[in-house]
Amino acid sequence: MSRRQLILFSILLIIATTSLSFNERVKLQLAAPLSSVLLFPVKTITQFLQFLTVSNTRITKLETVVSQLQLENAELKKRILRDTTELKTTKYKLLRTQIIGRDPSNINGYLYIDRGQRQKLYVNQPAIAVNGLVGKIKYVGFNYSIVETIENKGFTVSAIDVNTGIHGIVKNKGNLIFDFIKINDAINIGDAVYTSGMSEIFPEGIFIGRVKKIERSDDLFFKPVYITPGVQINRLTHVYIISGSIITANNEYKEQYNYKEQSDTELFVPGSGR
Repeated sequence: MSRRQLILFSILLIIATTSLSFNERVKLQLAAPLSSVLLFPVKTITQFLQFLTVSNTRITKLETVVSQLQLENAELKKRILRDTTELKTTKYKLLRTQIIGRDPSNINGYLYIDRGQRQKLYVNQPAIAVNGLVGKIKYVGFNYSIVETIENKGFTVSAIDVNTGIHGIVKNKGNLIFDFIKINDAINIGDAVYTSGMSEIFPEGIFIGRVKKIERSDDLFFKPVYITPGVQINRLTHVYIISGSIITANNEYKEQYNYKEQSDTELFVPGSGR
């Protein structure tokens, strides 16, 4: 025991011994300030933990609001360009889902989320994060779903360079490529690429990424344009599923994708067509 600890122990021992000789009234008067001092660290830690809990809840709510505002902002821009006499925001519903697993053979290509048919999810619903497009639902079980991400080879989405208005298709060919861009199209490094809305799946205005490289090519018509995605799939812990707007789950669509009650034992195997 160090000298400082010995002195502190002696002082506490003297206080405890002396307090035994006090009457009840004095003991009660001394107990209040002593308990405040001794319980101060406990109160401080408790308040800090409460602050962290409240902060985490607020962050989750803010992320949802940010995602909704991004989609509604894109809808407003579209309506302004078409007709300035009617400005009504489209209400997108966002369902926050937790990532509960990844495909071991394609760790960033497929994400397992903790929502499914029980929450009325269905195949091809778009998945986003705060920073942009994540992918779309590929398979739906009763209590879980599988999201195909933009990092899966073969993933495609209609897109537009918002800086120039040039349309193309973003494809994953091992790298994310803005395809069908003509040799003489004025695409520049740093241009922002968004979903174009020319799709039955993805609404307009979801950020996909930015142009990072433009290569020369022997092709007489098109040039390779490479995209850096806005979302880092390997850092995600949750995604938001979009419903509403142009996205519907009608009976014909459900039948096409065998939308029925299934048990979670009927697993989707990436690449198997299931």
